[in-house]
Amino acid sequence: TLLYTIKFEEGMVSTAQILSKRKRVSKKNKKSWRKHTDIKDVEKYLEEKVKEERTGGNPSEKKNSDLFYIDKTDIFQPSKSKLDSMKCHSELQIDTRVAAVVGYSGPRKKKKKKLPPTSTESAVSDPKPSSQAPGSVYDIWENQSKPTKELDPCLPPPVQPPQKYKSSDTSLPAVEIPHPGASYNPTFTDHQDLLKSALDVEVKREKAKAKATRDAAPPIQISEEEYLKEMSAGLHDDPTEEDKAEEDSNHSNTTEDTAQSAAPERKTKSQRNKEKAERVKTEELAAAREAKRLAHQLNRVKAIKKELRLEEAAMDAKEAERAEKQTEKQLRPGKYGPGKLMEEQPDFLLPEEVNSSLRKLVASSNSVKDRFTSLQKRNLIEVRKKVAPHRKYKLKKVEKWRRKLPEEMEELVKMKPKKKKIKMSE
Repeated sequence: TLLYTIKFEEGMVSTAQILSKRKRVSKKNKKSWRKHTDIKDVEKYLEEKVKEERTGGNPSEKKNSDLFYIDKTDIFQPSKSKLDSMKCHSELQIDTRVAAVVGYSGPRKKKKKKLPPTSTESAVSDPKPSSQAPGSVYDIWENQSKPTKELDPCLPPPVQPPQKYKSSDTSLPAVEIPHPGASYNPTFTDHQDLLKSALDVEVKREKAKAKATRDAAPPIQISEEEYLKEMSAGLHDDPTEEDKAEEDSNHSNTTEDTAQSAAPERKTKSQRNKEKAERVKTEELAAAREAKRLAHQLNRVKAIKKELRLEEAAMDAKEAERAEKQTEKQLRPGKYGPGKLMEEQPDFLLPEEVNSSLRKLVASSNSVKDRFTSLQKRNLIEVRKKVAPHRKYKLKKVEKWRRKLPEEMEELVKMKPKKKKIKMSE
């Protein structure tokens, strides 16, 4: 509503409330609604709300306890932090920027580094441990606790060897106990057992050698005449009349068979019915046989369970055997290196060589060789192949001059080119 002052011709003035005309616009879609709708008051309200939330809320809606608090601190008593920060007290503080004054104390003496005492020195210096009571008996050579050595941080750390370093993979002892039959005065049974074990090793070697020679047998040799006869078979033979007659008969038979197969006979209705009945009968018999088999299996459930238990037991036994073989393979002697560790024949003496006196005993083994084979058996060193002595380059033969005849020497001297003499100009 607007108030206007209207003047009439007669000079009379009066105010009247005149309604302003509303602008008529179309608001049939959202675009026109947004365009012709005034939302300034809504935006202003939202801005005020956001400002209140940012500043802590509307103060008119808060309580006095939230807006004000009572300060109970003493204004006239300064705090300790203020006293510390005063300029007059800062002169008493230590200034770390100035180095301290140190007086002259003379030349320094180099101190010798004390080495850690060894186990024997510590035992001699302190023969009586602190843990032992006075007057008790103890071993003075007992290994005491070794002092820990400090590592140099500038040097690389020492290499830690693996757990199996310098340890055998096998269960063989370092020194094997010889057979009782190898004694200087053995019993008859022990000596015979030793001879039997040596014989078994020798027989095993001979079998392996025979197998190697059998596998590497030379090929069958054929004479030249037999080779030519076999390779030229069928090249120069002319076909005879009998062969021609056979070929003609075969050709006629094949033509008759093809003519018969080209025109198959049509089956009658009764033949088709018979075939159908036979097919149905065979299907019924097969179904009855399958039903009988299933019923028989249901009746023998206990037997099937027993078979399954036996199969599981057999599988477990095979698994245990496989695991045992795997452990034996890991612990087998001589598993490192390209060579193969051959089973050695035990040292033995023949019955006529056995003596009852230790003075007449002859040592048949070599201690160095025994130690070497023991290291190979215990997988401490690898097993290598024996390399036969051979030359790297082919040997050359040169005939020396002193071995030649005088005639040959003269010929060689004549063949030798002569040197030209150069005349010097004056």
